[in-house]
Amino acid sequence: MSIIEASPQGTSYRPVVPINHDVRQEVTIYFDEELCNGAITLLTDLITTGASSPGPQNPIYAPAPFHIELASALLIHPRHTNQAPAHDRIELASQAITFLRNLLAIVGPLNANLAEAFSFSGQSNRSSRRSRNALELDDGSSSSENEDGSEKIRGVIANRGRIRNCAKDFWHMVGWAFNCSVRYPKRWKYWKVWLDFMLDVLDADWNERQSSGLDSGVQNSLLVKYLSEANGRSSAMKRVVRAAFADGSVESLREFPEVFTNETKELKIHNGQKRKRETPIERKFGGYQDEEAESELTDQTSQDEDCIPENDPWLGGPESVTLRQRVITLLSRVADAQPEHFCDCKSLYDAVFSSIKPLPLPAFSLLLSSSRSSHLVLEAYVSLTQVILLPLLPSSAPRPHEISNEDRDDLTQDVLERCYLPFPALTSYASDNAKVSILVENLMRLLFREGVLCHTPTLDAAVKAGIVARENKSKVDKRKKDNGVKGKEEQNDLLHLKASGQRLKSLLSWIEEHDST
Repeated sequence: MSIIEASPQGTSYRPVVPINHDVRQEVTIYFDEELCNGAITLLTDLITTGASSPGPQNPIYAPAPFHIELASALLIHPRHTNQAPAHDRIELASQAITFLRNLLAIVGPLNANLAEAFSFSGQSNRSSRRSRNALELDDGSSSSENEDGSEKIRGVIANRGRIRNCAKDFWHMVGWAFNCSVRYPKRWKYWKVWLDFMLDVLDADWNERQSSGLDSGVQNSLLVKYLSEANGRSSAMKRVVRAAFADGSVESLREFPEVFTNETKELKIHNGQKRKRETPIERKFGGYQDEEAESELTDQTSQDEDCIPENDPWLGGPESVTLRQRVITLLSRVADAQPEHFCDCKSLYDAVFSSIKPLPLPAFSLLLSSSRSSHLVLEAYVSLTQVILLPLLPSSAPRPHEISNEDRDDLTQDVLERCYLPFPALTSYASDNAKVSILVENLMRLLFREGVLCHTPTLDAAVKAGIVARENKSKVDKRKKDNGVKGKEEQNDLLHLKASGQRLKSLLSWIEEHDST
């Protein structure tokens, strides 16, 4: 038995050998009989045996990509999450994510062939409606394989509910996941686990290829592959960015609809009775997919929607915003290293600006925070923040290239003092002036934290002039001031502006005190 992969230099991934026929068949039988706990337990044992032993380690069996795909589906498919008995949801999902995390940490994305496991361009995704129906009506025999190398396994996650059969592409799933963060919190608690893992996969895959010394390098990375698959659509780059900012609106739900049929519905519970045990026929067709089982589902999303405003001011909350930041960082990486496979950084940040500018101030502040908890890398953050800030400023404000005589977006104290700090927004909207204040505040904090900002008379004057200018320019429509939602929004925007001004004054005093000591 030959070793098919060794760990690239500089990584600690275990070497692997192909899974043998007997073990593969045993895993397949578990999935075929819908004994998913047994399948995940066996897969976990394959990759963790001897993993903690010191010194040189023997090769381990690499799970089949199809089995890895099925394990990932257990995290998000409604049949095994919100439409399963409560105790099954917790146990099976916990087992699945534990296996997947171990797989990524011990085996690595290349040895585990995650590019195949998480592909959206397999045969079954390109198959016609007729061949897809044939797959759904298959007798479930697991003695042969489909054209894409996957065994014929019964159960919804291997057939009609297979991820690559349900999602248009990876960005469809990203957009729907973020829509759930705003509109469907009961689904978001499953999707956020899947999305967090997949972003780790994309990051690890990129890094391993970059350090492997392969000629192809990151050109064959899973991230570039996902972006290349999106290029077949018009305005692909803008669609990818819109997926990262999906907000649960009617337009966003239309562009990124639910991935699985009826996935926001839940089981009906009658007088505390458990769901009846499925017959073999029901299991063969995926359980809830048949008409009788569908009648056991009920729409449980209305209560969620009643509790969430149509335009969520927090864009799904901190967990959602963190994952959005990670998506932007990954896109920035490709735009910088492989612009021919996606777009250049300027085009990307212009598209991001179009999505960020209309955000409510709470989401805007959270997304563009310069705190250490932000998942926007420093270089991307500095560039992106300036791309967003410049269009908000009046034409009278000097541009950075006029100060440094270079067509670069490096941020210095001189640029901050002369181009950003003293100016109000271009408009008199309190929201625009608050956004300018929040951005310059974050840039000032960033420079101070990096140790390249000191208290000077010019800094003092620029900060104070900007605070006054922005507050004086901001106007609230008196007709709306005490009437309606719009008036309350404008009042809240004005409060955000004044709060940012107070923080700027405190920061200035802090810098002065720091320099004096």
